[in-house]
Amino acid sequence: MVNHRSVTRPAFKVAGKKTWIGGQENEAFGLFWEQCRQDGLFDALTQVAGMQPGAQTGGVTLGVSLVADDPANRAFYYLIGVELPEDGDASGLDLYEVPATQWEVFECRGPVPQSIVEAEMYAFMEWLPASGMQHAAAPEMEVYPDGESSDNYVCEFWLPVRKALTRQEA
Repeated sequence: MVNHRSVTRPAFKVAGKKTWIGGQENEAFGLFWEQCRQDGLFDALTQVAGMQPGAQTGGVTLGVSLVADDPANRAFYYLIGVELPEDGDASGLDLYEVPATQWEVFECRGPVPQSIVEAEMYAFMEWLPASGMQHAAAPEMEVYPDGESSDNYVCEFWLPVRKALTRQEA
């Protein structure tokens, strides 16, 4: 079992760089992170947010899967970024407004990306079907604190949720 908790957050803005993930291309995520490192994205993100934890997520860096329009479609834009501070200048970066949402936050403990994949599998295959909740119209997020991935690294997978509709409500 993966540790998890529920949180509700107001809308907030994210600034970063996005790419298209064309379905079940799991290796594309790692390649994009590496490309962003080489291209200097993290220097730009440091200029925007100062490597400070975001006010809404507590993360220094975010991986945002833009699946809000159709969560069942696993081809989507993926954005690596930071929460945009109110006085942040995001010139030259992609912007996205994360809507106000309820989230189920799953702890990912251990090396990335394995720990995230394990938490996502638990969230979708075990927790969500038994929870009485369903995927909400919002992005999924990976929330990374400062620090490097290690055997005891802890990051989070944020699943947007809402109460599942009954047949009468649907």
